[in-house]
Amino acid sequence: MTVFWGMLALVLMLPAMLMPWMSKTDGSPLLMRGALFLALIGASFTTMIHLMGHWDGGVSISLWITISFSLLLFLCFSLLVKEFEKLSLLLVPYLFVLGFFAVIWGGQSAAANPIDRMDNWLVLHILASILTYALCTLAAISAVSVQLRERALKLKKIESPFLVKLPSVYDSDRFQVSLLTMAEVVLGLGILTGIAKQYSVSGYYLDLDHKSLLALLAFVVIAVLLLLHKFIGIRGQNAVRFVLAVYLLLTLAYPGVKFVTDILLV
Repeated sequence: MTVFWGMLALVLMLPAMLMPWMSKTDGSPLLMRGALFLALIGASFTTMIHLMGHWDGGVSISLWITISFSLLLFLCFSLLVKEFEKLSLLLVPYLFVLGFFAVIWGGQSAAANPIDRMDNWLVLHILASILTYALCTLAAISAVSVQLRERALKLKKIESPFLVKLPSVYDSDRFQVSLLTMAEVVLGLGILTGIAKQYSVSGYYLDLDHKSLLALLAFVVIAVLLLLHKFIGIRGQNAVRFVLAVYLLLTLAYPGVKFVTDILLV
């Protein structure tokens, strides 16, 4: 059943993925937002079907949650900043690929230890983790946009039909720094709530497993980037490397660990 709804969610993503290519101009913002909202409905409904009243820690549901929250945040930021919507050209195809793998793994793997009873600390920790990864997903897409536009400038291909639909280097760089700033705050909250949860259960503050170590390392890398950006003005390709490193760390910490335990070790 979840495979069917996952395939339907992928179909509902197609308008948002294809619409930027339907005209040489930016097209209608209202139509694009409608297409994004349709994609959000499909991903969110598939997520709810997966959960069905309990928290499922499997890799498939982790991907659908990432897709849902990334689309939700993207829609919200697009309403606030017009240029942000141009990142849909990169974001939606990426989320479509994540959804494709979520469908495949959803059909092959069993649910990973559902949690039916959750206290407030655990709820806050889960929400913080989800929001952090969604924010960093958007930051990574912004970083890819910076990389593509800067490479085009060096190769003098700025008039490429694909590249002119992306935000400028300045805007994309601004987006990635702002998104990482928000992610750092939420990640810090996630670490603190994780510590509180661990202490309430076991009496000690931190369980240094793979997920915790990777999250702490990501927190440090983001802090270093933000400090370098503030004091020496790091930007462009140099900042992109930091952003993608953070996203890699969080990918290994969040869906990566689940992939190993839910798919490889089954």
